[in-house]
Formats: sequence, C-alpha cells, structure tokens
Amino acid sequence: MGWSSWNAFNSDVDEEKVLASAQALIDTKLRDIGYRYVNIDDGWWLKRRQPDGRLLIRTSHFPSAATGADTSFRPFTDRLHAMGLKVGIYSDIGRNTCGQIYTPDFKNQPEGSVAEREVGLYGHVDQDIRLFFAEWNFDFLKVDGCGARGLPVDAPRVKSGLYRALTPLVDMQSLGGSDIAGIRRLYEQVRTALHTHAGDRAYVYSLCLWGAGDVRAWGKDVGNTSRTSDDIQPVWPRMLTNLDTVTHRALYAHPGSWNDPDMLFVGTGDFDAAHGAEARSHFALWAMLNAPLIIGYDLRKLTSDLLAIFGNADIVALNQDAAGNQAVLAYDSSEVQTFVKTLADGSKGVALLNRTASPAKAVLTAEQLKMLPTADVRLKDLWTKKEQSFRKEIGVTLAQVVADDQRRIEHRPQGEVRARL
Repeated sequence: MGWSSWNAFNSDVDEEKVLASAQALIDTKLRDIGYRYVNIDDGWWLKRRQPDGRLLIRTSHFPSAATGADTSFRPFTDRLHAMGLKVGIYSDIGRNTCGQIYTPDFKNQPEGSVAEREVGLYGHVDQDIRLFFAEWNFDFLKVDGCGARGLPVDAPRVKSGLYRALTPLVDMQSLGGSDIAGIRRLYEQVRTALHTHAGDRAYVYSLCLWGAGDVRAWGKDVGNTSRTSDDIQPVWPRMLTNLDTVTHRALYAHPGSWNDPDMLFVGTGDFDAAHGAEARSHFALWAMLNAPLIIGYDLRKLTSDLLAIFGNADIVALNQDAAGNQAVLAYDSSEVQTFVKTLADGSKGVALLNRTASPAKAVLTAEQLKMLPTADVRLKDLWTKKEQSFRKEIGVTLAQVVADDQRRIEHRPQGEVRARL
C-alpha cells in the first residue's frame, strides 16, 4: 500500500511533488492505516555515466541528490524514512525504459550518448541493485519489461541510431514467440542481487511484465507482485480489462507474492470526484483481489470525498486480511459478477459487479457464500455501514456502471451466520 508518481505525473516527477504527496499521506492519516510506500517511477535519471556505468540522478528535479560528482538519493530516502515511510524506485529489465521506447513526448528523457542513455538494468544488474539498496537505501523496486520487448533491429529508434537493438525476449501476442527461460533468468538475476545487497532489510520486488512471458507460472517464485496486464487507464472499460486479467488467477497469488492489475486510478477520469460510485467500485474490487493499493493521484489535490474512499479502513482491512485469500468468482456472467473472499476469522467479503451500462438485478445466495440456506446471514455495507440479513438468497439492484455493493459476512457459532456489509 502506498503512492506512486506515474499515474499522477507520468515522467514529469520531481522532489517537491513526491515530498508533498508523502506529507499528504501523513496529514490525512492514510499512512496510519497502511499507505507507507512512496514510489518514484520513470523520469528520475539523468544518464549512465561513462565509463564506470554509475547512474546519475537529474538533480534539477531532485536537488537533495546533488551530493557531488556521485549524485545520491540517500538524503531523500533518509528524509522519507524519518517520516515513517518506505521508498521505492523504478528501472527496466532491458537497456532502455518504457518511456524511452514507447512515449514520443516523454519528459525528462535520459541524456547523452547511446551508452549514457542506457539506464536500464541489462548488463548492470548487480551494480544498479547495489546502488539502489546498499547505497541509496530504497525499500521497493519496480522492474518494467519494455527494454526486453521493444527494440528489435528493425525498430525505428534503433534504425535511426537512437538506441541499440536488443533481441526481444517477450512477444505480447504469443507465448510461443517468447523466450520464457531468457526473460525469467533476467528477473531472477535481479532477485539474486536484491538478496545480496538489501541485507536483512525487508523489500518489495515488483515485476512488470504485463502477464507475458508465462510470468503467471514463475512470477510468484521470483517477485512479490506481478503485473497481469498492460497499463491501466482512467476509463471504466479499461479498468474492467485489467480486472479480468486477475479474476481467474487466484491460485497464482499467495502471501509474499500478489497479482497486480496495476495502480489505482481513483481520482481521475471515470473515477474522479464526480464519479464516486465508479471510484468506490474500482477501489473495492482491487481490495477484494488483494491487489497492491498504490494510489496514483496527485495528493496535493485530495478532496474529502476521495479521502473517504482511500481511507475506508474496512475496505483496506479486506485487502490486508491475514489469510491472504484472493476473492474468487462465485457467479460469473457477461452482465453481473459476484466475488467472494474468505477472511482469516471465517467471515466473507462480497462484491457484486454490474459490468453493463444499464441497471442490473443480482441475486446473492447462501450457497455462493458456502453457508447454510437455513441460517441467518447478516450483511454490513462497508461503505454506508447499514446492516440487513437474509436466509437462502437476497435480491440486489445494481446501478449502471457501478459495483459498489461491498459486503463482509461473518460466520457465527451455533449455526448462525452473520453478514456485515
């Protein structure tokens, strides 16, 4: 749980923006309910110095890093650690990053020669991980995969001389066209370096391979989170697409390694303050699926309505439940889905999702909850805190493009079942 710069600022990230967002986590008490990671995404680097290969920080944007010829994030991470937070950084498994390869108007592009612009991990894994963790003292690392995908010999930016070619290891459209062993080996090299240079400190290793390269099979054994889709966008259909990449992968997730449908876009586009139901739905679904709750919003603009979503401790508790069970589909159709999550105390979390653009009828049954049809099921709505009960089944009307019926169900002794919404 925490915050990342990417969805809020893209690559136009700087120290002031990050520190302001960190301070907002403290001032709003979001840190106190678990939002502890403050992560810098793409856009922080200036270049890879030659000939020693040391990464240099863009000190015009991160002035505290201007510590001499060898720029350093250590003053920055020390400051955030003193605030009771953890700090994350971004890299790519290839020579170049996603922003360099795929974003024509990418701000803060690495500068210099072809070699100086190669800021990714490829060929520098041990050197960079030692820098990030032993010297700069980061706690979180996101490793993208664009550099191992987007620079074949016939790529326009290779042919123009901007970047060197790297034979693609990942084919987004074909598992057979991917070098599964090769891409896994690169990510495992990073894991080995983390074990070496993070020492006894806890860290999070986030794999960003978008579900390609058969990462669903091996990601759980290599990293702590694994992206299941392309980047999320602040539109309802795209959120559903990212959701769908996770819903049938419950068996690939477990404590210590989670499915990741990408950062939250609550606060922007279809999930802004004017679309509260959609925003609540997005947040609740991510919580039910044990997805990382990483805020992707400029927290300097946080409203009370958005804070009420991010700060709903009951919904956060579903995400952080000690059992670590990802919600599974108890009912699935093209119109309505019912997600059920078994919690550590034996209670259940439930989310009813209307996927259509029209109001829909849903039925929640005791059978879907694996409960007796003759027992009382008590429900508590975790948004409104209202309670009700039913036996056998209950009908629910879901509004259009809304999935905000978020429920918690508890199993009581002597055969009584109490559900809390």
